[in-house]
Amino acid sequence: MVDILHGPKAAQQHRRHPRRRERPDLGRFFRRFTGVDEKILASVPQERSRYTSLGGIVASTALIAGASLLGALTLIFSASPLYLLPVAALWGLNIANIDRFLITSLAGDSDGWSRWGNLLVRLAVALAIGVFIAEPLTLKIFQERLDRQIMAERDQVISQTESRYKRCNPLKGPAPGGVDCADFILDGGDRATAVEDNMTQQQSLLKAAEDRLAADTKEEEKLKERRDRECLGGRRIPNQTTGVPGNGPECKVRNNELATFVANHNIPRQQEEVARLKAKLGSLAADRASAETESAAALSKKITERVEEKKRAYTHIGLLERWEALGTVAGQSGMVNFAHWLLRVIFVLLDCMPIISKMLNGKTEYDRLLTQELRAGSACHEAELNFTTRQRTGEYEIKLREEERRLKAERGRIDRDQRVDEASKDEEIDRLARTFMSSMPAHR
Repeated sequence: MVDILHGPKAAQQHRRHPRRRERPDLGRFFRRFTGVDEKILASVPQERSRYTSLGGIVASTALIAGASLLGALTLIFSASPLYLLPVAALWGLNIANIDRFLITSLAGDSDGWSRWGNLLVRLAVALAIGVFIAEPLTLKIFQERLDRQIMAERDQVISQTESRYKRCNPLKGPAPGGVDCADFILDGGDRATAVEDNMTQQQSLLKAAEDRLAADTKEEEKLKERRDRECLGGRRIPNQTTGVPGNGPECKVRNNELATFVANHNIPRQQEEVARLKAKLGSLAADRASAETESAAALSKKITERVEEKKRAYTHIGLLERWEALGTVAGQSGMVNFAHWLLRVIFVLLDCMPIISKMLNGKTEYDRLLTQELRAGSACHEAELNFTTRQRTGEYEIKLREEERRLKAERGRIDRDQRVDEASKDEEIDRLARTFMSSMPAHR
């Protein structure tokens, strides 16, 4: 095929120098990214610069893709870029291979809706790859601004968390209403609660003792007053006093009532009990203050630990967090939003440039020669296939005829052997018959 396309002179040169090594050529290196056939391109050397430029675009796109992935990996991992460089290089080569496939799949001089349909599909693929490449680069460019935004948001979250812990764990009393404390209740220890419960119990006992002491004291004073009115005399009160002074029967009754009440209600002992309860409450108040101090210290320590744990969870900034922060910053700043979209459009266009360049070039002379080469190759392959098929068919036909001839000769040989066997049997029968007939008279 090459000899037909390039002429006899090229074929002679090719035969004359079959092992000549080609000199290193930068243009040939770039053209490898386009998948161009150098043998066909040699017939139209004017197309070399075009395909060299197209290969340079593909190589640039691959470098941008590798840099984009390297930036994304550095945002995700904290390893050195030298360790991530091989992965980025492989990704760049993969993008170059995809662009090479998209370009070579548009080669040829086919026209019509099929070409434009394929072009639109490949352009959509290049657009998707461009978006995937553009975003990590954009995040890398705005990394410092995004990190500041993320740290400010995290500081606000940490501050709100600390404030909620403090509100849900007050030093005195229950948590205030209207605050969601489902996951923010901390345990400050049981000692303060136990002391508070004990104080509540002792206060109840003290109040009961004071009420009882007050009632008994009042009743004692009332009984003393009745005794004094009866024993000292005075105005007679019906059903209460006789009005006669002296230690009479009624005076003795009042004294007995007072003595019985005093004996049954030991007021001094009750006063001592009240004093003892008050002293105990004073001691419990001191214990409560100490317990509340310990509880406050424990709660403060736990709140500090939870806040520090929250801070440790925020030590690393992930790719998705920067992506979300980019949307927030772009929404806050029109300039950042404009720069973001400008960079995105530029990187997408750079990745789509191989397909766009191929589309702008249209059908070149190389495409026409490549189509002829493909058609010639297809015709030669079809002719070779027909020749091979006919050759193999003829060989099988010859073998079939030889096999038929062999089978026919074999059948003739078998027939002859069968006839000879039959003739031998007939002769044997005749011989036996003659022998039998000749022996019959002698037997008689």
